[in-house]
Amino acid sequence: TLSYSDAAARGFRDWLARKYQSPDALNRAWGNVFWSMDYADWDEIDLPHLTVTEPNPAHVLDFRRYSSDQVVAFNRVQTDALRPLTDRPLIHNYMGLTRGATDFDHFDVGADLDIASWDSYPLGFLMDRVDGADADHQSRYLRQGDPDFQALHHDLYRAVGHGRWWVMEQQPGPVNWAPWNPAPLPGMARLWAWEAIAHGAEAVCYFRWRQAPFAQEQHHAGLLRPDSGPAPGLSETSEVAREIADLGQIEPARASAALMFDYQAGWVFDTQPQGADFTYFGLVLDAYRALRRAGLSIDILPPDAALDGYRLILAPGLAIMPDDLKSRLANSDATVIVGPRSGAKTTDGAIPVPLPPALPGLDATVNFVESLPPGADVPFADGPGAFIRWSEDLDTRADVVVATEHGTPALVRSDRLHYLAGWPDREGWDRIVSLAATDAGLATVMLPRGLRLRETAAHVFAFNYAPVALDWNGETIPPAGVRWWPKQDDDTA
Repeated sequence: TLSYSDAAARGFRDWLARKYQSPDALNRAWGNVFWSMDYADWDEIDLPHLTVTEPNPAHVLDFRRYSSDQVVAFNRVQTDALRPLTDRPLIHNYMGLTRGATDFDHFDVGADLDIASWDSYPLGFLMDRVDGADADHQSRYLRQGDPDFQALHHDLYRAVGHGRWWVMEQQPGPVNWAPWNPAPLPGMARLWAWEAIAHGAEAVCYFRWRQAPFAQEQHHAGLLRPDSGPAPGLSETSEVAREIADLGQIEPARASAALMFDYQAGWVFDTQPQGADFTYFGLVLDAYRALRRAGLSIDILPPDAALDGYRLILAPGLAIMPDDLKSRLANSDATVIVGPRSGAKTTDGAIPVPLPPALPGLDATVNFVESLPPGADVPFADGPGAFIRWSEDLDTRADVVVATEHGTPALVRSDRLHYLAGWPDREGWDRIVSLAATDAGLATVMLPRGLRLRETAAHVFAFNYAPVALDWNGETIPPAGVRWWPKQDDDTA
């Protein structure tokens, strides 16, 4: 969705002229006095490419906004054409997130649609786009897929679709496009379908029905073999259909924990990562993993979402935080954890004054930041955990909940509003989520490695992504196994 064509350049100039009204206003907003980059006329402005060194980040950020607006406008042309012709719901499918799949704001596109959907390929995604999937992780989950990557997308697209979402393409067997293409563990096609349903999917569709014997995707498995005989995924899919008929309608439940997601933050950090391994989606995925390891169900929220009813809200990496968002988070009844790098930029991509995070009622200021190469972790004091990838030095008079071994604040709080001054490792996230959940009055449990839970209106589902059997709730769940139980009054996931 990022076009560097002549037409895109003309459209970008027109977009800038509407936004800024004059080149002088644009120069001030972008800080073009730096490196003598002032423009005298709109025609002087090119797209942010082919520069001698890095382009102005404000230039890049506006180009990303323009490009996203183009996708939104094109989608609106389609919906405006279709609405007068049909009362059927309009749906569009999205992809598994990478830097390329966050090139446009899906929430803005979803505003003109009735249903969101996405293409779920757990094994292919593990091989080519799961942030932090090292060789050990890929080996352990080779035939199952990452335990959290699919679920995060389910929750994200449920939010994009305002509660209505589908899986448009579900992987039934080996695919053809990843660096390596293993076959799913027996039972995984059933698990993937049930997990989507437990997260609120109205439909799970498969790509493809019959494996093509020719052309580019002839090694992409279907529910049928190329000779039209049944492939392994067909029996598992049929089993899910029978189980749905027996269990009846699966109604989703609103979660008590929420994770805020902002596409614009991804554009900011793509432009200025400040560390070779810093990605917005990687930070969000790590936070999501920690909530899931604690046995919690999660709702994904856009920055403008209502916060009523949530008991725990995580808002990592919200690079641009309007005053209204800061106020709503600070005044929420929930336990809130903001940061790292939240409030780090103005809408023009500059460092704001007052310095970040500038949260109402929280006396904390970021003095300086540092990105951390592998092996340069900053350990926490008095317990497990460390900062990896990113650390911030805070000047604060707020209560220090967790400190580093150097004595610097890692997590500070004022009442129920917290600021996290770095990117925690796995143990650090687990510690912080446990503290926050306790403060929020949420019961948590450290799940066995590879086990995940999801609560619906009437049941709690368990999914075993591990390559070994796991014991849970009095049952032994085999690899790729799915179990569900009626929800009890004390279930708070």
